Amino acid sequence: MLDGEEYREEMGEPFSSVVQVTPTKKKKNKNKRRFSDEQIKSLELMFESETRLEPRKKLQVAKELGLQPRQVAIWFQNKRARWKSKQLERDYTILQANYDHLASKYESLKREKQALLAQVLYYYYLILIYLFA
Repeated sequence: MLDGEEYREEMGEPFSSVVQVTPTKKKKNKNKRRFSDEQIKSLELMFESETRLEPRKKLQVAKELGLQPRQVAIWFQNKRARWKSKQLERDYTILQANYDHLASKYESLKREKQALLAQVLYYYYLILIYLFA
């Protein structure tokens, strides 16, 4: 059986005579900024006071910022999704801290219970010795 290099030497490169075709469609520029810093600041300030815009307000904001109403709507939709995700992370962190505290307290109480049971057994043993001695 031939290994990869021996195969290439004997058989030649596969598809070496085929011309590679590159796609003619231009790739979208992923780093293209769709909003200016001022537009983002304005949108952020509005989001702090209201997370959902009425259609009339959306048109007004779009006009003031020089954007399409659809851009404003999508920005608010994306912002709500990011906000919700961050809120879930914060809630999880708080719940995790509460759980850790309760788990620690539970373990502490369990140890205390064991110590008290040991004391009860010890006193019970002493009483039995006293009664039957």
